[in-house]
Amino acid sequence: MAPDAQEVQGLDRPGLVRAGREIEAESFRIIDSEVGDHQFPRDQWQIVRRVIHTTGDFDFARWMRFHPRAIEQGCAALREGCPIFADTRMIQVGLSPWRLKWFGNEVSTPVSDPESQKWAEELDTTRSVAAFRRISKRLNGSLIAIGNAPTALAEVCRMIREEGLRPALVVGVPVGFVQAVESKDHLWNMDLQPAITVLGRKGGSSIAVAILHALFELAKEKPQ
Repeated sequence: MAPDAQEVQGLDRPGLVRAGREIEAESFRIIDSEVGDHQFPRDQWQIVRRVIHTTGDFDFARWMRFHPRAIEQGCAALREGCPIFADTRMIQVGLSPWRLKWFGNEVSTPVSDPESQKWAEELDTTRSVAAFRRISKRLNGSLIAIGNAPTALAEVCRMIREEGLRPALVVGVPVGFVQAVESKDHLWNMDLQPAITVLGRKGGSSIAVAILHALFELAKEKPQ
């Protein structure tokens, strides 16, 4: 994952913070220059550009998809202090603590709870599926971020379709070769659910973190 410009704040060295911001700004300038004309509105481009900055991979400008209300809903939920439920500890530890403090958002990884393993054994399913099914009543109005487990994303989609689950936003970007493509296609085809995804095999926890960081920045700059 590319270093965040303000991660060096903990070193308490203003010069390093300034240098980090200058490097990030120059990186964004290079990305803008190399991509050239594109069809993304400004807010969407802030997210796509940060993902490219994180990965060095310009393919994301081709495959990222945004529900029309995704950014609006996501930013509003963050400003209201919504909880964030992630499928991996990598997402939880990757999110900037100082950004989380802006609106008081808490991050949970339900798969880490030992009860999720018990549910998985009883239901004969994956731990990721059991984890999100177990906390389904807590997911309404939340922000769900899935970067690794396509089975978790498929279960979230099922609960939205069959049980009336209504997260504020689903960031569904699982990476891989088994069920990843299908789970993201399913999410993208759910017209009523605000979502951000990456079609195809690419994705991962670092992508989910980059998307969330960009959403935090957009939430901070937009009036309530």
